[in-house]
Order: sequence, then structure tokens, then C-alpha cells
Amino acid sequence: MKAVYLSYLIFVFFFNNSFSQELDTYQNDSIYAKNKISRRTMYFVFGDSSQKETVTEYNPSGKMIRQFWYWNGEKDFHNVETFYYSGNGVIFRATDSTKDGNIKLTTYNYENGILESQVTFDELHDTCDFRVFPQKNITIRRWYRDGKPCRYDTTVFGKENVKLEYYGTENSYTSDWHYKFINEFDSNENLTRVLLKLIPQNFFTRYSYDNRNLLIKKQKVLFAARGKPVESEYVFTYE
Repeated sequence: MKAVYLSYLIFVFFFNNSFSQELDTYQNDSIYAKNKISRRTMYFVFGDSSQKETVTEYNPSGKMIRQFWYWNGEKDFHNVETFYYSGNGVIFRATDSTKDGNIKLTTYNYENGILESQVTFDELHDTCDFRVFPQKNITIRRWYRDGKPCRYDTTVFGKENVKLEYYGTENSYTSDWHYKFINEFDSNENLTRVLLKLIPQNFFTRYSYDNRNLLIKKQKVLFAARGKPVESEYVFTYE
């Protein structure tokens, strides 16, 4: 089957009676529901300026129902993802639509109420992404290029969207990788700091929260930096 290769954006979905979205910048649905959040906006901050990256909308249960993506500071969104749930709150379908009318469709497959796999088809109804969930804390993803699998990766989670390991192989570059992570939490069990384990590095990722336990800032912080230790930053606002 002919396939379309997606650009390297990692989205891992973790299900356990809740829908926790993008890897490290999203939280449990209950946090959004408790605080009655209907919309979250993420900005990329550079110098004295900021650029809108995503706008995410939630239903009263805290589940993501739409996410608008903005590219390169454009005023209008580039594409929008829409998520559909059953009456008991289980996701069964998602679409990704661009302004020019192209639509990707994702379906979710369950066995005895447990998510086993998800598959994404492009506008030509060709497979372009496939994921399986052998355990509730493991996601295996297969990427395609020119109709053939070209990349395999596996993510192992601790709690929800907190990664413990990430490993895989890229056929076209004959490269393999295996990363392990050190995660730190605050007294409310919010992720506050992430480092790569056993790999020399000059930075770590830091997360900050408000008094409602909502994520408000993600920063790449340089070790022993003079002047400006924060190399990059994302900030989050809520409605």
C-alpha cells in the first residue's frame, strides 16, 4: 500500500479512562476539568517576542476536542485536529484538516475495551501512520515512506505522559537510538525537570506550574550558562 511519510512530530496517546495528549506539555484530563478549562494557548517565546504555536479546546470533561496549529507566526491556523468520543468518553476517531481541504483520518481499535492500535489514513486513503499499544504504558509507532516502513520507535512511560525510555531505528539513515530519562516531580506530582540519563549534555528541561497545578512554562535551561541560561521557552495561557 502506498504511504505518505509524516514530518517528524511525535504524538503519543496514553489511555486509561482519560486522554492525555502530547508528550510532556499536556496533563491529565482531570486537571482541565477541575479548573473548568475550555481553551489553552501555547506560545513560543524568543527574545522580547512571542509566537502562537497551538490553541487547544477542551470539553467539560477535560478532554481535548480540537487543536489548532499555527506555523511560522502565521495569523491563521495551518491545520486543525478534531477528536471524537463515544458516549462513555472513549476516543474512537480523529481528523486532521488543512485549510486547502486535505484530511487525514485516524481510527482507534479496541479489544475488550482496551486500546490495541490506531491507524491514520491520508486524503487518498493510504496508510501514513500506524501505532500499537502492547501495554498501557508502551507505544510502538511505525512510520512510512514510499509505501514502505522506514522508521520504528518505542516509547515507555512511567506515569501518563512522562517518558522513561525512547528507542528505535531509522532505516534510511541506518541509525539506532536508545534514550533513558531522569524525571523529577514536585509535591503535587507535577513533572518539574527532565534530563537524559547517562548521556553527556549541557541542558535540562524545566516545567513550571501555577497554584492550580496547570502548566504555565516549559524551558530549555543550559548548565553553567552565563547571562541567559534559558535557551528556549514556551508559555501557556488558559481560558
